[in-house]
Amino acid sequence: MPLPRCLAGAVFYAGSMNETFARSLAQQARNLGLDALTVEEADAESLRIFARAVLVELAALGLVPGEESLGCWARPRAKGH
Repeated sequence: MPLPRCLAGAVFYAGSMNETFARSLAQQARNLGLDALTVEEADAESLRIFARAVLVELAALGLVPGEESLGCWARPRAKGH
């Protein structure tokens, strides 16, 4: 299911996310042959690999459940949120 228009494009630029991180995700998508125009026809394995990479980084930021070890892009969230 695609992101709602209000979120598309804003997700990885909000808050402390930076352009370098977004460009890294874009490169990973290209390496896997993924793009927003053909996602419905994309290979399930490529989508799983990409989704896992995104979720690992989000977990490292404390934004979704998972291991909260720091990756190269992640910074821990401020306590008390």
